[in-house]
Amino acid sequence: MSDLIQLVYASRSNLDSQGGKSGVNPDIARILTQSRRNNNPKDIGGVLCFGDDHFFQCLEGDREVVEGLYERLHEDDRHRDVTLLLKRPIKERRFKLWAMKYLSVDREIRATLEQGKLDCFDPYRFDDALIEKMLTVLQSATESQRSSAGDRPQASTGGGDSVFDNLPLVYLGIGAGVAALVVILLVAIGLR
Repeated sequence: MSDLIQLVYASRSNLDSQGGKSGVNPDIARILTQSRRNNNPKDIGGVLCFGDDHFFQCLEGDREVVEGLYERLHEDDRHRDVTLLLKRPIKERRFKLWAMKYLSVDREIRATLEQGKLDCFDPYRFDDALIEKMLTVLQSATESQRSSAGDRPQASTGGGDSVFDNLPLVYLGIGAGVAALVVILLVAIGLR
């Protein structure tokens, strides 16, 4: 039997806070794509929440694998001030069907922050009770989407009106980015 843990951390974004004009910031979309690709084979799951230039992330899986990933996250230049908020053994994963679920700060999260007497999304200021409440809110958002799709694992990145829910648009955006890269490479090769 594996030694499962849940690890929650906060960090500050080094990304362009403007990002895309609608939907998910393209830098965040790249993080999600990379996380899902890397996490699936390692059986790591979790949720990433981003808002007000802060990340709040919960990772779940085998202790050794999750702790190794957390150590590597300190070297990622897309964020800084990586701070452990919670690490505990668990019997079962809370976000078991998600290689990496994404939620942006929406109305429900803002309401939860107000209950905790916070005026912005700043996970560094979360106490233990607010961390637990935030995990419950994030789980609720993932569960409601899962149950609305017949309890199938989802590849979507969001829940509700707070993030883009239309996966074909994600693939379209990725495809457009790949096409642009191919054109740039062809132009670069032609200039030699």
